[in-house]
Amino acid sequence: MIFVLPLTLATFFETYIMFGPLKKTNMDANRPWDNVPTRMPKRVFLVFIALFGLVMAAPRVHAQQAPADLKGVTHVFFSAGCADCWPYVEEVLLPTLQAQNLAVENEIHDYTVPEQRAYLLEIADSVDLPRSIADSLYVFTPTEKGVLVILGHVPPDLITAAATSPNVPERLVIWQPKMHGEPTEYRLWAWRGEVQTFDIDAPFEAALSQTLEATGAQPIGLGNLEQLLPAVIVTGLIDSVNPCAFAVILLLLAFLFTLRKSRAHILKLGFVYIGMIFIVYFAIGLGILRAVRLSDDPHFVARAGAWLLIGLGALNLIEYFFPNFPIKLHMPAIAAGRTNKLIKQATLPATIGAGLLVGLCTFPCSGGIYVSVITLLNAKTTLAWGVGYLALYNVMFVLPLIGILLAAGNRKTAKSWASWERRHSVQIRLWYGVMMILLGALMLAWVLG
Repeated sequence: MIFVLPLTLATFFETYIMFGPLKKTNMDANRPWDNVPTRMPKRVFLVFIALFGLVMAAPRVHAQQAPADLKGVTHVFFSAGCADCWPYVEEVLLPTLQAQNLAVENEIHDYTVPEQRAYLLEIADSVDLPRSIADSLYVFTPTEKGVLVILGHVPPDLITAAATSPNVPERLVIWQPKMHGEPTEYRLWAWRGEVQTFDIDAPFEAALSQTLEATGAQPIGLGNLEQLLPAVIVTGLIDSVNPCAFAVILLLLAFLFTLRKSRAHILKLGFVYIGMIFIVYFAIGLGILRAVRLSDDPHFVARAGAWLLIGLGALNLIEYFFPNFPIKLHMPAIAAGRTNKLIKQATLPATIGAGLLVGLCTFPCSGGIYVSVITLLNAKTTLAWGVGYLALYNVMFVLPLIGILLAAGNRKTAKSWASWERRHSVQIRLWYGVMMILLGALMLAWVLG
């Protein structure tokens, strides 16, 4: 996924460069599309298809990587507040593993410490362990074949069976979720099909054979394409209809046409503006995703994100019905003034600055949906897939802006659209608030369900 941002930058500069040497075709006011440079639509389309392809391919590449190289060290994570965890680790877990020549070198971590929590997530992500497979105690122990992941207080006989079985795959999770009292069941998962649950007395080899043939949906946290892909596409498109970004690009177009700039020049600056918004929003999203992954309870964070979205949607409705309400989700006045000044300069550096300001300062205006989606990705998928979905979300976020840029073919169209936006900005905010509340409720129901 680290290649997504460089490709984004490449897209930005490709868009900028592609217009420079091209010549306009003969203009016809009644056929604005004739004013577009001949090669431009195809090249823009190919660049964005390349971006989309890498976004979708990168998580798959990550998911197919070999298990993490733990360098022969077994890593044990549990909370310092878990009274039963340390006795289990010291008296049961480590002696059992060491009897099989495993965990000779080991490190104990307290995942309530932020740095250690981040390290736990790093190791879990390196083996693509879904966030939905979680417990109070995590053990990652390297084996001759790969990695054995032990969750919870697994009985020693099952640990021994997993460590000595010749049929164990490259990666295996063995999980006993009950902390207190006698265990009644254990679970196995081999990164295929559903997690399999067995009676605590079920023979390990028979359970392993069934696990290796498991079918059905994989645990939430890998691709989760059927649920998350439509959600990311739809919410990205809805979020794009935010009053702040639309108003600024329409203002930019109308002003440039007023200055009698060529269509090629207008398209160049328009794509620069949109590219800056994409880069800034994507960077903000990456920071938020990294931050929320430090939480011990991703579902709590997702619920908080859904309630935040509902609250921000309610503020939009309050502003519609009570225009004098002091709290408003607008671009700060000082940033709006600076953006207008930059737009009126109609230069490449000024347009870059305008896109940067709009990307940063309209976050209060449109960030509610974004944050809630990020918290949902944190709860429902792995980091690699989460970053991929985040990039796809931002492609959807700027797609309508690209449509406006390409469709506003002449000065009259651009001015009429800008005028329409000013007349209907209040109604747009109303429906945007309604959609935020509905999306927040749907996300809350999904997380609770």
